[in-house]
Amino acid sequence: MRCPEVQELLPAYADDRHADLSVRRHLASCDECRQALDDYEQVLDGLSAMRSIVAPVPVALRDSLVAIARAEKRLDKMVTHVTRNRRAYAGGIAAVAVGAAGAALWRSRRVRTAAA
Repeated sequence: MRCPEVQELLPAYADDRHADLSVRRHLASCDECRQALDDYEQVLDGLSAMRSIVAPVPVALRDSLVAIARAEKRLDKMVTHVTRNRRAYAGGIAAVAVGAAGAALWRSRRVRTAAA
């Protein structure tokens, strides 16, 4: 086998060394391909080490995540409440809008009267 063919097979060979006898023969005589195999093995070792590391959850983060879940439940309750009572809220908003318009009209007339 030639180097380009072997180098295509190296990722699989690094994971399973019993895969191909011709690759083993080539690696016995080729320093460049052996170095490439070492590089793949280092990558696999690094990935394996990454899988086994488990970091503890910081207390503040855990508390924050729990608070978010509680807030979402409160938000769901609020949305349900507003949905059920939307007519009352719409009426309240309309009353505020009418009141604001009336106050603006009253103020504009008062300013005109004072200017006259």
